[in-house]
Amino acid sequence: MKSSSVQKHFDKVAKGYDSGKQKYSFYYENLKKLLGSIIPPNSKVCEIGCGTGDLLSSLKPKFGYGMDVSGEMIKRAKKKHKLKKNLKFSTIWPSSNSKHFDYIFMSDVVEHLDDPQGTFQMISRLMDKNSIFVNTMANPIWEPILMFWESRGWKMKEGPHKRIRYIDIKILSKKVGLKIVKHDYKLLIPIKIPLITNFANNYLERFLKPLAFIEYFVAIKV
Repeated sequence: MKSSSVQKHFDKVAKGYDSGKQKYSFYYENLKKLLGSIIPPNSKVCEIGCGTGDLLSSLKPKFGYGMDVSGEMIKRAKKKHKLKKNLKFSTIWPSSNSKHFDYIFMSDVVEHLDDPQGTFQMISRLMDKNSIFVNTMANPIWEPILMFWESRGWKMKEGPHKRIRYIDIKILSKKVGLKIVKHDYKLLIPIKIPLITNFANNYLERFLKPLAFIEYFVAIKV
């Protein structure tokens, strides 16, 4: 997973990361709801690319391990969640010799990976036949809009990244022994626009799912 350019970027933005996310609180709250609908409380959970740990904490795991390449992000995660003894944060991958996790997830991370297949292989090693891997990412068709928002200063800088198509992820998942059992989309409009957002997400989304902002899949080890 490690890339010096990605690491440097997230070390640089770590200080303003949490305050920057407040601008997109509608998206993050819906992301938490989506993950919570898949990952039940009191599970053993690992998050790859945990940032400051808010997503992992929101899932209320029995034990949560957050890993990130950014030492600055991990420093802030440890400070922010220091009273939560069930959470551990590190720049080091959890040992594959330890007990396997019930759930492993990545959110908005896969596009930053230098070697997606290598990272998926590492994830596979942390799983057994009962483990579940969840990946969420921005739908690649939104990339021009996201880059426009970034150019206008309306979103945090993405840093080094490359959007990956689901078909390519499906192929590399199979190569490392993972089988995707669910692939779907969520959140047609990821920002709060009075009247429009609720109507679109509650009534139109079912007809326009491939256009929704969040693309996600659930995989098992075979």
